[in-house]
Amino acid sequence: MGTISNEMIWQAIKELADQLQQTNEQVGQLNKQMQQTNEQVQQLGGQVQQLNKQVEQTHVQVEQLTKQVQQTNEQLSQLSQQVFDMDKRLTDVANGQKILVEELFENKKEIKRVKTALNMY
Repeated sequence: MGTISNEMIWQAIKELADQLQQTNEQVGQLNKQMQQTNEQVQQLGGQVQQLNKQVEQTHVQVEQLTKQVQQTNEQLSQLSQQVFDMDKRLTDVANGQKILVEELFENKKEIKRVKTALNMY
């Protein structure tokens, strides 16, 4: 009976050793997977930092473009005012020319009338 008991204990020890070895192998695999996961997390962290830099650069570019648009709008507003002023001045010139033409026409009529009157006498 002692032999059977020793063999059973020996068998149980072997099984426990096999289980321990399998557990160690599984722990090793888990450690390897965890290391790979950590490396991937570090890579993702680097990518996130790069994306953050790109976002910051884009933000700066957007601010610059916004300033340029504001400047362009101001310039367009000034040009619009200048065009309005020029249009007003051209209208004044055209009205002045119209008055001068009417005066010239009236003067020519008067000169013709005076010449006609002088030729009669």
